[in-house]
Amino acid sequence: MEFKLTILLICLPLAILFGQLKPIRNLPYKVEYYCPPCGCTHDDKVFEGAGVCDSCNMAYNSRIMGLEDKPAEPVPTPIVGILLFDGADIMDVTGPMSVFEHAGFRMLTVAKDKNPKQIGRFVQFAPDYDFDSLPKVDVLVVPGGGPAEANQDMDIVAWIRQKNKETDTMFSVCSGAFFLAHAGILDQNEATTFASLIPQLRDGFPNVTVLNDVKYTNNGHVITSSGLSSGIDASFEVVAKYLGVGRAQDIANHMEYPWKRRNDYARSQLADNYILSLNNLIRPFAAKYTFSEGNHDRWEYQFLLWTGVDSKAFLTFIYTQLTKMESFNTGHLDSNSITAEIRHKDLGKGHISLLLTNTTEGPLLKVIARRSSSFNISKTN
Repeated sequence: MEFKLTILLICLPLAILFGQLKPIRNLPYKVEYYCPPCGCTHDDKVFEGAGVCDSCNMAYNSRIMGLEDKPAEPVPTPIVGILLFDGADIMDVTGPMSVFEHAGFRMLTVAKDKNPKQIGRFVQFAPDYDFDSLPKVDVLVVPGGGPAEANQDMDIVAWIRQKNKETDTMFSVCSGAFFLAHAGILDQNEATTFASLIPQLRDGFPNVTVLNDVKYTNNGHVITSSGLSSGIDASFEVVAKYLGVGRAQDIANHMEYPWKRRNDYARSQLADNYILSLNNLIRPFAAKYTFSEGNHDRWEYQFLLWTGVDSKAFLTFIYTQLTKMESFNTGHLDSNSITAEIRHKDLGKGHISLLLTNTTEGPLLKVIARRSSSFNISKTN
C-alpha cells in the first residue's frame, strides 16, 4: 500500500507537468477593452483589462484583433413599425419599444395621421409616419387599449389587413388582438389577449383558438401576447426569431428581466380570479391591504379592517353579495367566517373562505381561494 502511494505521489506531478499546455509567446489574437460611445469623458478610450468605466459606470466593450480573415456574418437589423392611436396603453407601446431598442432594432411609429396621439393618460407621441407614408417594416406592433376593445376604427382594421400581406411578423399586445381578429389575421390560429377579455375574444371570433393559459402565442407569422407586461415577454420572442434565442436571453439578462420561454405564468389562470370581485367589495372597509400572494392553485388576501366596521353586518353584507354572483354555487355564513363553492368560467370549480379574527392592530380578514376536489362547506380553512 505504501509502495503504491509513493508511486502515485511521484507520478502525479509528472503527469500534471507534461500534461500542461505550454503557453504561446506570440499569440495571434489580442483584445482591446473600450468604453462604448455614450457621451462620457472616456468614449472610445482603450483599457488593458475588462472592467467598468469610472465615468459612466457601464461595462467595457471588447474587440478582438486577429480575426480579420473571418468572413463577416451579416447582423440583421429588423425594422419595427409601432402603431399609435389615441388611448393606446402606454405599456403596450413602450414595453416592446424598450426591448427592441436594446436589441438594436430600428423603430418607426405610425398612425392614421401625423397628429400627436395620446398614449396612456399623460404622454403624447408624434408619429413618424402616417398610414400612406410608412415604409416596409419587418414587424408590426399592434398595441391594446380601450379603442382596440370596442368600436374599433375600421380604417385601422383595413390598414392592418393590408399590411399583413407584406409584413413578416404581426405582433399584437394585450387587446390589440381584437384589431388582428377583425382583420381576419387570427383565423385558424392560436391567440391570447388580456385575461378578462379572453371570453369576449373567444365568443366573438369562433375561428380563432383562444388560449387562456399562456403569456403569448407564436405561430411564426403572428405573435399575440396577453395583458400589458406580457408584451415584454413576447417582444423577446420576436427578438429570438431574428437574432436567436441565445441573444434574446442575453438582452433580457442585460435588462434584468426574468424572461423564460416556457409559459409557466398566465394571469387568467391565477387563483385570485375566484375572488377578484370580492376584493373590490372588501377594500372600502379596509384600513390596510396587507397581503396578496398565491399561484394557480391557491391565493390569499389579508385586510386590516377599519375598527369602526360592524363585523356581523360586514360578513352578512359580503355573503349576500356573494350569493348574487353568477358563479356562486353554495355557501355557509358563520359569526366570524364565510365559506362558499363557486364555478369560474375559465378556472372551473373553486372554493373560497373568509375568516375574521381580532388582533392588536384591529380586525384581520383573511380571504382564501383554492382549487380543490375535496372541501367541507361547513368549515373554513
